[in-house]
Amino acid sequence: MLPIRASVRQTPGYTPGEQPQTTDFIKLNTNENPYPPPASILAALEPELEKLRLYPDPVSRRLRQAAAETFGVQPEQILAGNGSDDILNIALRTFVDPGQTVGVLDLTYSLYQTLTAVHGAELEVIATNERFELSGPIISTAPLLFLASPNPPVGKHLNKDFLRATCARHPGIVLIDEAYIDFGDEDHWDLLAEFENAIISRTLSKSYSLAGMRVGFAIGAPALIREMDKVRDSYNLDRLAQALGTAALKARADFIPLWQKIRATRIRLSQGLTALGFEVLDSDSNFVLASPSWIPAPELYQKLKDRKILVRYFNHPRILNFVRITVGTDAEIDRLLAAVAELKG
Repeated sequence: MLPIRASVRQTPGYTPGEQPQTTDFIKLNTNENPYPPPASILAALEPELEKLRLYPDPVSRRLRQAAAETFGVQPEQILAGNGSDDILNIALRTFVDPGQTVGVLDLTYSLYQTLTAVHGAELEVIATNERFELSGPIISTAPLLFLASPNPPVGKHLNKDFLRATCARHPGIVLIDEAYIDFGDEDHWDLLAEFENAIISRTLSKSYSLAGMRVGFAIGAPALIREMDKVRDSYNLDRLAQALGTAALKARADFIPLWQKIRATRIRLSQGLTALGFEVLDSDSNFVLASPSWIPAPELYQKLKDRKILVRYFNHPRILNFVRITVGTDAEIDRLLAAVAELKG
């Protein structure tokens, strides 16, 4: 037998959303931004093209400086990563020994579980209530907690008071994953300022329309960031990702109207689904989790796919009759709602 680590052999691996191989699908299954980034930021790529034979800046100085100015912190508080998934992996390798425990919510981003298992760590599943929310502060001794807020696949912010109490009492690291933060009204910067064991992870994939470039950040106390930097892969962001990420952060004001448009469309999507007999959970993200009352969710998923509309179905015991729907353009949502209405008859 080949010498594969048991923790790797026994892990089924992460299952990403389906990527269609043709362009005739309406793709509402992977929480991508439906709008391209402003064309003005693409000019940042041209000076880098003739430098592709050279290694990129190994510590992403310009990108981290732009992020520091955007987030209101110092550059030494920021670690740049190849998407926020890279940040999660770095945090796990920095703070958790194989055999130790990682705390995650009962329903959350499934990559947390995969990374933990591959690392050879144990998973501590933290209960949530019938609305998939925290019922109180988390009591755990795990060296690391992965807590997404807003928390997928529901998309709702976690209770801020419970998060504050968790940071205050937890002996390990509390990593708050803010991948969807720009589509809601809250953030967690006050917790970062108040608690040295808090780390925030951010990504430019969702709100900044750069999922294809893979740019993410860890923001935390300089002492934590220095240790995480030891674990980071060398040259972990290429030249193009650094250039485009820097330009996007500097053009933040140009993205705000897109976030507002997505939020308005989210409201219309939720109202439209409710009128069609769905239970739609409240969302602070660029997606909604919805349960149809008149058709099993797996059947709805397949019938929509047959009509070239992709939504996400999770075979998770707590949400067997739910689908997650990314907020697309208004035209895409119109087609989705029309298809659902046709199916309902």
